[in-house]
Amino acid sequence: MEDLQIQPTKKTPLIDFYTSGKLILAGSVYPENSKEFFEPVIDWIRELEAHEVDFDMIVEYMNTSAAKKIWELLKSLQANKKVSSIKINWFYQEWDDDILETGKILADSLPDIGFNFVVYEDNRKKD
Repeated sequence: MEDLQIQPTKKTPLIDFYTSGKLILAGSVYPENSKEFFEPVIDWIRELEAHEVDFDMIVEYMNTSAAKKIWELLKSLQANKKVSSIKINWFYQEWDDDILETGKILADSLPDIGFNFVVYEDNRKKD
């Protein structure tokens, strides 16, 4: 098994997954076809063998179909018997109640996964 890296686009997030268990998903998540985008990512999660998973999720925006696929991804991670411990660091901007609420819904529906909610500031310059 190899690390999985997918570069971000305007509509898809950075996927930076390491076989060590360090996972990063960052950016906007509203691909044209959520199933097509997430299928290889979820397949990779199902094959992951790591004692501990530390997953940074820094989602700026997601649509409903992407939220369902992220839930499926996390459910697959939770079901992976080759992973003993999962910690999700759910990053959100202080003003973004929608992203925070989505994270809380995911945390409630996946009680075997530890969620940390982390406020961050987006310091990128807007054009």
